[in-house]
Amino acid sequence: MIKKMMCVLFVLVLTVALAACAGTGSKGTEDDKPTNTGSGNASTNPSTNTPNGASSELVVVSFGGNMAETQRKAIYKPFEEKYKVKIREVSPTDLGKLKAMVESGNVEWDVVDVGADFAFRGGKQGLLEKLDYNVIQKDGIYPEFVSDYGIGAYLFYVPIAYSLSDYSEDNHPKTWSEFWDTQKFPGKRSLWSIPQITMEQALLADGVKKEELYPLDIDRAFKSLDKIKKNVSVFWKNGDQPAQALVGGDASLATGYNGRLMNARKDGVPIGIEYNQVTVGGDAWVIPKGSKNKDLAMKFIAFATEPEQQANLSKINDIAPANKKSYELLSEEDKTRLGIKGTEQSQVIINMEYWAENYDQINERYQKWMMEK
Repeated sequence: MIKKMMCVLFVLVLTVALAACAGTGSKGTEDDKPTNTGSGNASTNPSTNTPNGASSELVVVSFGGNMAETQRKAIYKPFEEKYKVKIREVSPTDLGKLKAMVESGNVEWDVVDVGADFAFRGGKQGLLEKLDYNVIQKDGIYPEFVSDYGIGAYLFYVPIAYSLSDYSEDNHPKTWSEFWDTQKFPGKRSLWSIPQITMEQALLADGVKKEELYPLDIDRAFKSLDKIKKNVSVFWKNGDQPAQALVGGDASLATGYNGRLMNARKDGVPIGIEYNQVTVGGDAWVIPKGSKNKDLAMKFIAFATEPEQQANLSKINDIAPANKKSYELLSEEDKTRLGIKGTEQSQVIINMEYWAENYDQINERYQKWMMEK
């Protein structure tokens, strides 16, 4: 009798188990669809695929901080909603790690925000995928930030900044020649500790026209820097230092990232910003060679460089769009805040291809010059 009851019980358990398995299978397709949970650093199951076979997770690398927050709102979340994929954010950008990934054949990143000069250099070094300009529209993007391997992500301005304790909005240097004029505009200066953009400023101060800057006359640039060196109190390394130098009295005049300078102003720091002859650099989106999601990465870059997303970046943060068509989507107030209004003709766009070829040797000389008394 006991054996008979055990047999019946076994059959019942087996029947329930089989029914459970059948139930899971019937709804498995729905449960396996990627869930749009928003951007963040949490990882998802890498085996989950979209219907076209690509991974449902795109790994996007940026420099982090406030810029990453801006990109999340203006680009990542709208892209996730449009393509029903998950973006996993990684920061900060690390070019050494990118190179190691490509050389080892174990590429974990799909899209990377880099300095625009690396798009030229990394492409020549075989570290990047060629961009598909049948997918990505480069029309409207500043041509100085377009190459086979990268395209402009956003622009950053390096203007003249001045302490409102020492100068006023009516009386301050309005050109690089005046920034260099220590007789007319006395006081300590703060310059960037890297040569890119600083060399251009030195040559503009010495009278070189912006159309005749390249190739840079480096000997002339250093002679120009020699004229101001004794008045340079701070060679800044991070974006917060110029504002700190101005408010702390270490400098009366400085160069600096306009976004960081604007943030300081919003916090009540008494500094002014002059956008005439503003020097313009920028970042670019690239795809590491061997990305497992190259096609989706192309779509991401196409989306990120469209006028609407570019304009939304500039509405949230004090950075200029790399796409000129975005200007039509910005208010006059936005254009004034960003330093765009009335300055397009005087802007000095940095030649990133030149710096990709010449940065190392110029930087070595510049670092030695800074150390010399």
